[in-house]
Amino acid sequence: MRAYRTKKTAMRRVIAAALGASCAALIAGAAQAETFMVELNQSKALHLTKPISTIMVGNPAIADVSVEGSKLVYVMGRSFGTTNLVATDGEGNAILNLDVSVIAQGASTVTLTRGTGQLSYNCTPRCERIPSVGDNPDNFDAIMKQVADAMSTGLGAAQGNPGLAAPSEE
Repeated sequence: MRAYRTKKTAMRRVIAAALGASCAALIAGAAQAETFMVELNQSKALHLTKPISTIMVGNPAIADVSVEGSKLVYVMGRSFGTTNLVATDGEGNAILNLDVSVIAQGASTVTLTRGTGQLSYNCTPRCERIPSVGDNPDNFDAIMKQVADAMSTGLGAAQGNPGLAAPSEE
């Protein structure tokens, strides 16, 4: 009878050790399944522990990447939502499989809803219009045109032609 109890106790210990190892593996897997959060229209550095060869984004309309080296990637939030990012090494082994969530900018962003349209403002230190996904298309296009005009004027100044717009392609 005593030998039976010893075998039973030993078997329980083996099962407990196996369950413990399984739980540890699940916890480690859950740690890798964390969500990487980046604000809309912002970039955030993602430092990798191993060199990568290939990186893929599930939906580049939500988030995009810029590779700066084999262990450094910048993730940019393009529109609200969640997608995934997969990185592989030279042999095709998955190094990283990460959920990426694009979230709203800080508390300084205000959205004004008027009828069926909306307008977005950044209120730091005073409220100014900003283009944001979901804004009234006419207002969004007007803001984007102003931004493009300001950028082309800046490009012209950088090329030594202050006040001139960048040359147009014809």
